[in-house]
Amino acid sequence: MSKSAKVLVTIGAIFLYIIIATPITAAMKESGQSSGFIGLILLVALIGAIRAIWKKPKDEGKKNDENNSSVLQK
Repeated sequence: MSKSAKVLVTIGAIFLYIIIATPITAAMKESGQSSGFIGLILLVALIGAIRAIWKKPKDEGKKNDENNSSVLQK
């Protein structure tokens, strides 16, 4: 995936987080409860999503190894 696509998907994930988290925390604060636990779960989910978007594929490191491999490794 290109960097521009990753940036757009990351912005979309943050926008979705705001859309989901805002009404939940507002409703919980209105009822007098603390929204710390649910807000923390949503934040961890956002961080996991962003890490998954920017994760590099494992094949990139193998390309360099194939070119520099010796006879003993084959």
